[in-house]
Amino acid sequence: MASCSPFEDYQVGQVLTLSVIPEHGEIRSASTVRARIRQLQNPRTLSCCMIVDLLGEGCPENPVFLKLYDRRFSEQLRRDHGIDPWTRDAEKEYINAVWTGAARQFLRNLQTIPNFEEDTGETWDDGQIETFLTDQAYKLFDAETTVYDTLPDIQGKMVPRLVACVHLALSLPNTGISHTDAAELLHIKGILLQYIDGFSLSKVQDYAPKSEWQSIVDQAVAIVQVVGDHGILNRDVRPDNFIVQRDRSGCYWVFMIDFGLARLRGWNESDRDWAKAKLNKDEEGAVGLVMKKRLAREGFELRFENSDRYMEWAGGDDE
Repeated sequence: MASCSPFEDYQVGQVLTLSVIPEHGEIRSASTVRARIRQLQNPRTLSCCMIVDLLGEGCPENPVFLKLYDRRFSEQLRRDHGIDPWTRDAEKEYINAVWTGAARQFLRNLQTIPNFEEDTGETWDDGQIETFLTDQAYKLFDAETTVYDTLPDIQGKMVPRLVACVHLALSLPNTGISHTDAAELLHIKGILLQYIDGFSLSKVQDYAPKSEWQSIVDQAVAIVQVVGDHGILNRDVRPDNFIVQRDRSGCYWVFMIDFGLARLRGWNESDRDWAKAKLNKDEEGAVGLVMKKRLAREGFELRFENSDRYMEWAGGDDE
């Protein structure tokens, strides 16, 4: 069900009609949900994030968090691939590529021809570039959905609850492609998550008393370990990807977010290869060592029970 123009950005107050992708999350019976945008979040990174209210009987009263993997406005996604900001003209080229079938053929080449991106990337037109970004956005969605499906036991405790996987169809009147296989390439995939009202771990010194800093960082490191115990390797572990929430009793709880750059351990990945991959990414150090250095500027020394493990941490890049 279409509800959004391909040529317009999101606006506060806008109501989006989202089709529910079955077999994921808490919403299983509804085929669509309507979401009114309450707040847009900036900057936009690998996805477009917003706080929304779900409308209709049976919907939760509290706001939820919507992440749309929208190649058009995901600034970091475009920047990471050296691609210029989105334009209406580029979108017209993309729609034409979808309409003619050129987009599907391009994706087949991208996925089956060795070194296709490296060999042809410099010659891509706007339609092909947007098709490439669509593929990248879908990969981010698939990665994040897979991780949440793998973590049902810690949802709502260490990571947000997955409310639903959804897609937003772009409205294209008079194109004649709304019911064809190509229509999927005009879908913006996304996830609805429990909204955690809190602050980033990277700003703990601004929002929590010093007496709580050690406990909060310890929670973040423990979450990294638990997620890893589920056979997940996250390439994007950093303080900004943790949200700290203070409950009514004054206790602080930490949640890990953003799994678009995570992967599961391969079924044939040996213990040695998996250990090497984990060591190379050094997820614990990306939190522990970075926060140790950051809080040292505030005259605070973080301590870790396993000091030998701390000395092995190879992190240290403060960003």
